Amino acid sequence: MFHEKHLQLLNFVANFIILDSGDEMNNNKPKVLMVVGPTAVGKTDLGVHLAKKFDGEVINGDAYQIYREMAIGTAKVTPAETQGVPHHLVDLVSVRDPFSVVEFKAKATAAIADITIRGKLPIIVGGTGFYLNALRLGLPLGGAAPPTPLRAKLQTELAQKGDQWLWQQLNAVDPAAAANIPPANTRRVIRALEVIATGQLFSNQPEPLVPFDTDVIGLETERALLYERINHRVLVMMQAGLEAEVRAVLREAGPDAQALKAIGYKEFLPYFAGETSLEDVVATIQKNSRHYAKRQLTYFRHQMPTHWFDLLQQPMQLNAIETQVQTWLNGGE
Repeated sequence: MFHEKHLQLLNFVANFIILDSGDEMNNNKPKVLMVVGPTAVGKTDLGVHLAKKFDGEVINGDAYQIYREMAIGTAKVTPAETQGVPHHLVDLVSVRDPFSVVEFKAKATAAIADITIRGKLPIIVGGTGFYLNALRLGLPLGGAAPPTPLRAKLQTELAQKGDQWLWQQLNAVDPAAAANIPPANTRRVIRALEVIATGQLFSNQPEPLVPFDTDVIGLETERALLYERINHRVLVMMQAGLEAEVRAVLREAGPDAQALKAIGYKEFLPYFAGETSLEDVVATIQKNSRHYAKRQLTYFRHQMPTHWFDLLQQPMQLNAIETQVQTWLNGGE
C-alpha cells in the first residue's frame, strides 16, 4: 500500500513528464530559489534567513562542501549557523570518493522533490556556477561515453598543456559551446570536442527542457571590500586549523584526490613537500580565492538570470530581496 508521500512523489515525477510533452509554463514547474555569488559575500546567512522567512530548506550548491572531512577550507555551514533550518547535500561523501556534476544534479533533483512534496521551498545556496546551471537548465550531462582515440589524445594534451589550452581549442571551433562550459570542466570540454569531430557543432545540439521555475538572487559588493573579506577569511581559516585539516585530507585520500583540487587545499601541497613557506601558502590561497571570486561573478552575470543585491554595504536591500522572492512565488517575475 502506497504511503501518501510516495503518491506525491509520483505526481512530482509526472510533472516532469508533462514538461517533456512541451509544456513550458513556469507555473507548472516546481519552484526553486537560488542564492548565488562569490565566496565570502554572505550567501549562507541569506539562505538561512530566506528559508525561515518563506518556510524553506537549504540545498548545498558548493562542489566541495559535500565532503565530510572538509569544513574549514570550504566555509561549511555550522550547526549553529543553520539556526535549525535543514540543510541537504552537505557531508555526503568521503574525500576518498570523486563527485561529479552528474551526481550533484541527480541528488539535488531528489532533494528538490522531497522538499517540494512536503510543502517547503527548496533554496539552493552556493557558488559552483556550472553545478547550479546544470540543475537549473536540466542539462543532459549523461554518464561517461565510451572511450575514443581522440579522447585519449586530448587527455594527454590536457596533462601536458593544461585546461586553459584545452578550452581554447574548443573556443576556436565552437565559441558558443565554449561560452557555456568553464575551462575547469575538462570532461565536458573533451566531450564537446569529440562531438565536433563528428561534423556537428556541440552548440547545435537540441536545447534541454528547463525543469524548474527558478528565481536567482545574487549577492555582490564593491570589489575592494570583497577582496578584503576574502583575505581576512583565509586568515581566520588558518587560525581555525586549516593546515591540519588539509594534512588529514591528504592522509585520507592521497595527493591526487579530487578533493585536493579545491582552493585552500591544493596550495598546501608544495609546502608539505618543503618547496615553499607557509606565508607563501597563505598569500597564494588569498590570491587564488580572489581570482575565483572574480570568475564566479563573471559566470553568474553572463550565464544566469540573476537579481543582484549588496547586503554588505546596503543591508536595507534585504527588504527588496524579500519582495522579489514573494513576487516570484506569487507568479510574477
